[in-house]
Amino acid sequence: MVYHHSFDFSQITTYSFYKSDSSFFDSQSLSHSQRNRLEIAIERSLNKQNFTYTDIDNADIIVTYHLAKGNGQDYQKYNKAIRFCTACLKANAWQKENNDWYVYRDGLILDLVNPKNNRSVWRSIYPLEFKDKDSSTEQNEKIMEAVDIMLTQYPGK
Repeated sequence: MVYHHSFDFSQITTYSFYKSDSSFFDSQSLSHSQRNRLEIAIERSLNKQNFTYTDIDNADIIVTYHLAKGNGQDYQKYNKAIRFCTACLKANAWQKENNDWYVYRDGLILDLVNPKNNRSVWRSIYPLEFKDKDSSTEQNEKIMEAVDIMLTQYPGK
């Protein structure tokens, strides 16, 4: 996990997702069922931590997600959509909990975006390790586990 240390995470109580007509939505090709699975897992995890879902205009933070297939064009489009700067990881404005942090294939990336400037202030990645034989139920369980693990590392709690 990496995060912007000057952002006040302790003030966050509400969250939202970008609407379907946003540049975030177009930054990767995911089916509606994949998006629904991810968003339901995120909602479930955040609600357990006493965050409240609200419309995007009233949200303290916007949650985004990306299924990494490597450092290709989808990943670059995603980073651009949420104004995530890889070079900023080495700047003083970011905290780096894991010295080996990197993007790897089949990882689920979650970002928390500041709605005031539409820039990522927190990022985590976790391997999903889907297998060809995994049923949709098994894939869903892996997504829920990954989301829970990532979001319990939220710096404001």
